[in-house]
Amino acid sequence: MDDRSAADVPAPCRVPIHHLDAHQVDLLRTVLRAGDVPFGIVRGEVVAAGSYTEEVHKAVAWAAVDPTAVADDFDDPEYRSDKPPLVKPPRPPLRDGRHQATRWRRLSAGLVDELVVGAPTLLAAKAGAANWATAAVHGIYYVLPTAMFGWSIGKLWMGIRVVDHRTLRRPNLVAAAMRWLVAALPMLLGLFAGLDNGWVTLLVMVVYAPIVVNLRGLHDYAAGTVVAERSASGPGLWVRRPRRDSAMR
Repeated sequence: MDDRSAADVPAPCRVPIHHLDAHQVDLLRTVLRAGDVPFGIVRGEVVAAGSYTEEVHKAVAWAAVDPTAVADDFDDPEYRSDKPPLVKPPRPPLRDGRHQATRWRRLSAGLVDELVVGAPTLLAAKAGAANWATAAVHGIYYVLPTAMFGWSIGKLWMGIRVVDHRTLRRPNLVAAAMRWLVAALPMLLGLFAGLDNGWVTLLVMVVYAPIVVNLRGLHDYAAGTVVAERSASGPGLWVRRPRRDSAMR
């Protein structure tokens, strides 16, 4: 039996969060989980072990900051606890609490887009359609919706969005066009330069392979974009939002 007196047991850390709105509370949860801090939210307070007092205070202060005020200056969007997590989060939260889209969601979105526009344009090209028309249809399908809404049909279906890496808002028209151009370069070389299908396939793999490692393809790096979940609660279309009055994780 533990013979320590009650005085030897550190008091729990209790930090009020009445000043945070619902979005900031969601962000706070994400930050604490990323730092592997065990916590609960009870009657407007974050409750954690006393040993995590500093981490909790930092997280509450960070969640209370207006993200638009620090978008250009805040150079450490991932909250890192002084105590490293037992398992490093594979997708650290972005500044607004969202996570980058998983690899399989990006793959699924890409397959949907290929069914909608990729396969038809390829068949049209083989049937004798003008190369410029094929490329124009393909480009319009990706560039305009991405610049206007942050999604293609595949990404809309999977509940994910393309956002600017710095502002976390939808990319502008130039960035959306650059993103498409780099991703479509293998196809364009096949259409206009007669590149062999084997080389086209190899170049496609080169463009998308970095997603496996860092969740961003070469087209994302070229355009300064990331693909994120629709909201801080998850991809949206497939994830039920958690109850806001939940006391514990």
